[in-house]
Amino acid sequence: MLPFIARFPVLTFVILTLAYQFVVVGFVWWRLPEGAHIHDDATAHMVFRLRAFGPLAFAMLLSYYLEGRAGLKNLFASFLNWRVPFKWYALAFSWKFLYTYIGIATLALVGARLWPGFLVDDFFGGSWVAMKNLIVGLPFIVGIAIVEESSWMKFCVTRMQERYTAFTSCFIVGISWGLWYLPMLLVGEGVPDGYPWPVFLLSMVSLAVLLGWTYNMTHSGTVLLIMQIVANSAFFVIPVLPGWHGGDPSYVSSFVALNFLCSVAIVLFYGTKELGIGPRARWSDGLRKAPRTAHTPEQEVDIVRV
Repeated sequence: MLPFIARFPVLTFVILTLAYQFVVVGFVWWRLPEGAHIHDDATAHMVFRLRAFGPLAFAMLLSYYLEGRAGLKNLFASFLNWRVPFKWYALAFSWKFLYTYIGIATLALVGARLWPGFLVDDFFGGSWVAMKNLIVGLPFIVGIAIVEESSWMKFCVTRMQERYTAFTSCFIVGISWGLWYLPMLLVGEGVPDGYPWPVFLLSMVSLAVLLGWTYNMTHSGTVLLIMQIVANSAFFVIPVLPGWHGGDPSYVSSFVALNFLCSVAIVLFYGTKELGIGPRARWSDGLRKAPRTAHTPEQEVDIVRV
């Protein structure tokens, strides 16, 4: 089994992660009666929350299985690389708000939809319930960001970039990442109501390209972590989701359209091979700086294959 996992670590990760996700969501779907929601059943809710950390668990297990402690250290090492130019932090904190506001402003300017406002109701003033919801959910949002950056971007993309171009790597991982959310979209739990799944899948591919470009330019897990936190927080602030508009997906689709166009521009400008200036980030970059974990001669395998 070790030679197969060593040759196809990303494929192994995707299979395990998607299988785990479908099992968990399938259990929740079976457990809940028709018309019920996840919060109506304590057991279903508890099991459903555990699915969020599945990708990180599999990334850690596979990293340790393949490279021992050096692999685990490499998985999280990029979080220590925070000394990058300020412009990348400016991008990290602002990108989701810029993309969303420009998207919905375009809809309003062409007369396709009315301007929905800058903030959701009761974020500032009133009952302040929207801000309270964001504050209460922030620890979970940060946890999800750590999971997604470590597993999908660091574990998957940098391993894929050992053999494939940066764009191919980001595209495949983006599709796989989107498929991880697919069962939740189908049962209407854990994702915003009314988000069309093709639009969501396009959004995830575009996000993978944006994050892949950022990581190839900075090699900073800290910057990506902030980008992920902002991505998961912005929709608590901006009235863009279909639920705010009677199920109309036009506003969120405008964000996805801009996200897609900007990702296309990144690919055209920087090229598909490196998706950045200089060599693309590879998983083996960190391993060269770390001591190798001892293996028996029979266990010595090519750790950088995918």
